[in-house]
Amino acid sequence: MRYANIRYSTLLNEAQYDYLSDECQDISRMKCFKTFIRLTLMEQTTVTKTHFSAVLQPGQFMASKVELSLMWGCNRKTATRIIREFNQMGILRSEPSNRTTIHTLLCLSVWFTDQRTIKNSYFVSNPMVKHIEKPTRPTNHVPPKSGAETVEVSKPSPTDSGGTSSADTSNVAKVMSSESLAEVKKEP
Repeated sequence: MRYANIRYSTLLNEAQYDYLSDECQDISRMKCFKTFIRLTLMEQTTVTKTHFSAVLQPGQFMASKVELSLMWGCNRKTATRIIREFNQMGILRSEPSNRTTIHTLLCLSVWFTDQRTIKNSYFVSNPMVKHIEKPTRPTNHVPPKSGAETVEVSKPSPTDSGGTSSADTSNVAKVMSSESLAEVKKEP
């Protein structure tokens, strides 16, 4: 049945809300959450795929990691990580099969439509939340302001006509302080 004017009632604790609102990650978790809410079925439905069939209840949906990664515009490993984190946060429960994964949205309590109110029998009002280690993004390494750096310097020999084959490499590595290196880099 097609419903009009659908509204959702979700219940999130502070840890779940903080997880969803963290904008410093490579993919918007709210975008993923919104995908889960929209995919979640409101009525009992029989879903059939190649060599696989399942009866899904209100509060469940079926989607593979590949399908979700295509929806989110990310790779499969990122989709797998997001699903795992949503499971750890108690927002979602995922049960993989040999063909796909059946997901159950645990924080959605009720759908409101113009026609009726539909309860989610899988709703969990006080979920167990596991701590999630946030993935760190690589940062550009900035060398320390003090200390020594190794800089390669090659001096052309007096007989060198501008080529590189006759360069004197007997004194290639020099150790210079950061301040000296900055002065050398400033000179044209």
